[in-house]
Amino acid sequence: MAVIRQEAHLVATVPDSIVEIMARFTRALRESNAVDQRSGVSARFSIAGAETIAAAALHRATSQREDSAVARVVDLHTAVDVLGGKIEFEAGEEGREREILTHLLRTATADSVREHLRGIDFAPLVEAMAQGVLVTTGEQVPAQDFLDGLPDLGDSPLYDEVAQRLGASSVGERASALELSLEGLYLARRIGKESDGSETVYG
Repeated sequence: MAVIRQEAHLVATVPDSIVEIMARFTRALRESNAVDQRSGVSARFSIAGAETIAAAALHRATSQREDSAVARVVDLHTAVDVLGGKIEFEAGEEGREREILTHLLRTATADSVREHLRGIDFAPLVEAMAQGVLVTTGEQVPAQDFLDGLPDLGDSPLYDEVAQRLGASSVGERASALELSLEGLYLARRIGKESDGSETVYG
């Protein structure tokens, strides 16, 4: 993470949680039997990944006229799209490259969620979504619109607790933190998710 912070030229705010996922993703690629380790996965991969994610966040902020650009989980897939071609896979994995990259990115995301949000009671959010609430995010969904779409949890301090754990204070940072928690709930199979590439719906 320190190397990414030091070397990457980031055109948007990339929260530590997103940088950590990128670092975990790079480590997972280095340890994967599906990747040709003779070619290796350099630190430059994670640096370029962070820069790609930041660029995606800036693009959204510019097109949606947001006050600030902050990277979110929805921006992570751009790293797979852009950097996947830079990884050399073992010969037997032909045709499975994207599947492998997506799996390792999900694993990295789930590990980060467990690390930072362990012990938080997400039951109020899961129950609200079980009642039919759908939360939409995507490349063109501004941070405030995403936050406005979250279910009303009454007196529950859940949203503030998540934001505090991840050091999120601005609108963009809170959206990033809470989107990460939704992705974590999906990866833990507590809520559903549908995506068409440009838009993702949790429910």
